[in-house]
Amino acid sequence: MILVPPTASASPALPADSWRYRDTGGTRDLRIDFLRGFVFLLLFTAHFNYFSWFALIGWERIGVVSSAETFIILAGVVTGAVYGKKLKTEGLATCTWKLVRRAWTLYRIAFIVAGSIALLRLVPGLDTNALTTFTDPVTGQTYPLYPDLHERPIVTFFYVFFMKAGPHQFQIVGLYVVLFLLTPLIFWAIDRGHVRLLMLASWLAYLVNYLAPEATPGTAAIRLTWAEFEYAFPSLAWQLLFVHGVLAGYYKKQLLAFFRTGTGIFLVWLCVLLSGLMIVFSLNHPLPQLPDWAVIEVIPAQTFGWWYRHFFLKYQLGPGRVLNNVVLLIALYALLTVAWKPLDRLLGWLFIPLGQESMYVFFMHIYLILLVENTPLPGMHSIAVNTAIHAGALLLIWLMIRTRFLFRWIPH
Repeated sequence: MILVPPTASASPALPADSWRYRDTGGTRDLRIDFLRGFVFLLLFTAHFNYFSWFALIGWERIGVVSSAETFIILAGVVTGAVYGKKLKTEGLATCTWKLVRRAWTLYRIAFIVAGSIALLRLVPGLDTNALTTFTDPVTGQTYPLYPDLHERPIVTFFYVFFMKAGPHQFQIVGLYVVLFLLTPLIFWAIDRGHVRLLMLASWLAYLVNYLAPEATPGTAAIRLTWAEFEYAFPSLAWQLLFVHGVLAGYYKKQLLAFFRTGTGIFLVWLCVLLSGLMIVFSLNHPLPQLPDWAVIEVIPAQTFGWWYRHFFLKYQLGPGRVLNNVVLLIALYALLTVAWKPLDRLLGWLFIPLGQESMYVFFMHIYLILLVENTPLPGMHSIAVNTAIHAGALLLIWLMIRTRFLFRWIPH
């Protein structure tokens, strides 16, 4: 027998190394799928608007972030990676045509959902208020999202057609339509080497929205379209996340290589530190629905309110919220990179399928909200029941994905 001395390449990997995500270099990144699936936990906690134990995560408790910002950023990353590859292999013209087709598909989905809810209002005994009205959580004022039932049907049709009516839980899809129509311009700038000019234009548009005086406080002063989503997600501001997400997806390999350098590693740790500080900040939010033990009082409520109104408003996409979302996503992506295998075994079975079929989940959850609202469950006002609603809704849609329920007809 010949004994071969051990070499560096033959030495067993350290436990931490064996946990790492193995990047094959393909377009599909399971870490992003995992993150998108996790974000549905936040989304369900907000859209099935009942206080449950999940609210201790979902109601801006892990930072001043919501599912909306994360979805827009990750949608941009995926678009930059997938369509960026098409740009390189098929050219700008073909890539543009496919992006326009994607925008058309998203518009048809938005039209179908908004139109179906408009028709369901006519069903006797069916309560559609959760989808056809919006109650401001600050003022308590309720706003109708559809024309009155006494209006002529053609009025409702035109509201739906121009995306001026629809469930507030689905209106961000209208923003996706506008962003995908904008994406050919983004890829044109990339193709022509005008990336810095693109970023400058994106930031200028954002600042115009942020600094514009509001005639009505709490309402975006500049709305580029007639669509309903402009009140909650003014496209002039929210394009910032998508544009930079597309750039991150297109230059993903270069970015990942940078974050392996000394400077990059330092920035990752800085993002981890800032994420922790943002969590501490958000835990000071004196939400009346939360138990006292879930709110810390390091920052006085009046001081917290001032900072929140000036730098963290959601519709305005305050700069503090932008920073919080970026650093948290980088920190979570780094965590998934170094501890992939245990996290995948623990929650990948749930989050990855949800993340990979995000449009299907988004579509189906609207009708699940309608179903739950027409049961006695929300009226029980029980934290245990509400937690079961949130968990049950997630698991039910996960099961639908696993069984490919209605995949032939429902977009996915």
